[in-house]
Amino acid sequence: MSSTTPHFLTNRKNWLLLLLLWAGAVGWSLMDHLQDIREHNESVITESARNMFRMVVLTRQWNSGHAGVYVPVTEASPPNPYLQHARRDITDNHGRQLTMINPAYMTRQIGELAKLDQGVVFRLTSLKPINPLNEPDDWERTALQAFEKGQSEYIGFVPHAELGMLHRYMAPLQVTAPCLKCHAEQGYRLGDIRGGISVTHRYDPFLNAAAPSRLHA
Repeated sequence: MSSTTPHFLTNRKNWLLLLLLWAGAVGWSLMDHLQDIREHNESVITESARNMFRMVVLTRQWNSGHAGVYVPVTEASPPNPYLQHARRDITDNHGRQLTMINPAYMTRQIGELAKLDQGVVFRLTSLKPINPLNEPDDWERTALQAFEKGQSEYIGFVPHAELGMLHRYMAPLQVTAPCLKCHAEQGYRLGDIRGGISVTHRYDPFLNAAAPSRLHA
């Protein structure tokens, strides 16, 4: 009785070729799936940074909408030496010493709290900072220069010797009418790029969270 097996399959070299083709297809599928996971991780951490930026902007808008807010003078909230305002420091009817917290001062204080609580770093910076503590680092300076040319956000991954890979995000702050009360003397006009807020996350926690997905890929 004649064999019905195709002649192509009776040759062991052809079996090896088919096996290699199958292995290549599986490998390509796996790499494609891992690429999808990596892109998903990057989109998740970027959206997290965007949301933090939006929340900071909303709190700044709330602050500027009230023309600044007053808090008791403490070691953690001393008068802001960079805020030039006739009523920066006042005394309330209970005799308490109060100082004005403007949007920039508030942003720095919230950023310090966020760093302690979540390990997330965000900071206000500008190419023309009033407070020297807001001087941009090299990455932020490049982002600010890109904003001056019309770029809407700046995203990157930066290696750190101690913290591993860092995800960095930055978006610009435009000059609004309340901003001009303090920054008009610097030459800013309505709609100009005043500076930006950078948000820095450690990337390892996001990779660790995705580890089960990679194991089952």
